Amino acid sequence: MNVTDTRIVNILTKDFAHHFLSYEYYRNLTGNCSVFVSHRQYITNHLTVEEKLFPIAYSILVYRDLEQVERLLRAIYRPQNFYCIHVDLKTEPSFRDTLSSITKCFDNVFITNTSVAVRWGTFSVLEPELMCMKELWKYTSWKYFINLTGQEFPLRTNAELVKILKVYNGANEVGGYLDKKNYDRWKKAGEAPAGIRPMKGPVHITVSRDFVDFVLHNKTAKQFLEWCKKTRMPDETFFSSLNHNTNLGIKGSYNGTVRPFMTRFKNWKWQPWHCYGKFVRTICIFGVRDLPLLGQRPELFANKFHLDFEPLALDCLEEMIYNKTRDGSGQNSFFDTSLYEKLSFVQNLMNRI
Repeated sequence: MNVTDTRIVNILTKDFAHHFLSYEYYRNLTGNCSVFVSHRQYITNHLTVEEKLFPIAYSILVYRDLEQVERLLRAIYRPQNFYCIHVDLKTEPSFRDTLSSITKCFDNVFITNTSVAVRWGTFSVLEPELMCMKELWKYTSWKYFINLTGQEFPLRTNAELVKILKVYNGANEVGGYLDKKNYDRWKKAGEAPAGIRPMKGPVHITVSRDFVDFVLHNKTAKQFLEWCKKTRMPDETFFSSLNHNTNLGIKGSYNGTVRPFMTRFKNWKWQPWHCYGKFVRTICIFGVRDLPLLGQRPELFANKFHLDFEPLALDCLEEMIYNKTRDGSGQNSFFDTSLYEKLSFVQNLMNRI
């Protein structure tokens, strides 16, 4: 079957109408957590020793589509990992209350103690990430931190993520580059502290515990954060600049250009891939006919999906991850990491000075 065929897709989406799950459904089901976990088919076993010994910490920033958020959590959930969820302050109380009833069924999933109203281009985009880093820090076993939003979905299983992160060997994947046209976002803040050269990059990161340690506890990082608050779009400056100023001595940092960027696959309007879904503010919202492309991508996660737009796409991707998890759950299962081993930031990571 060719899922790029518009006629076939129209038939599929008509015949397999998605039945959206209500808040009441979740509240009733989470009245008995054992029933909820079993009914929603959460994986409550670490599956392999390798996965058990390599916990991952996640932040997930959410504001809409509770069912989609819950399905993302289910797809990445493992009992050895840790999950911090920030609910936008602008979100309706019933969303937060229902999500809270879900998180209470897990010892390793929690909602941040405080919430902020996230507004694009301001410090409020970065603030929830720092909140989650701080709250996740108390769990001492995790090795890497990955930040997500509720509109993303994994392209790799947990076992594959672990193998990739072990290959990273402490290297941080944080995009960063210099571009003169971006200087205006920084010039009103004056000169950055400690001789830091500001860089631009995405807020999406995959970083080691050492990087998070530096962000939370280093004096220079705190000074630089205060400087970033005076800039435009500080979320695109803070992590990137720390990682790409190797003079700071952060373990796993890198002063080159991070390409390809493996943390997230996004199909922007100016990129070469066709978008079979729809564009919203220049980014592709993936649909059913985008599945062949997504199935071939080497990135860790894909952004973005809207549950109310061709939900069959998310259904199929979810089934793919489930099947790969089932088929790759053996202790000696093979996953080719050669592509990730050759990434420039992995081959040229910097150890702590």
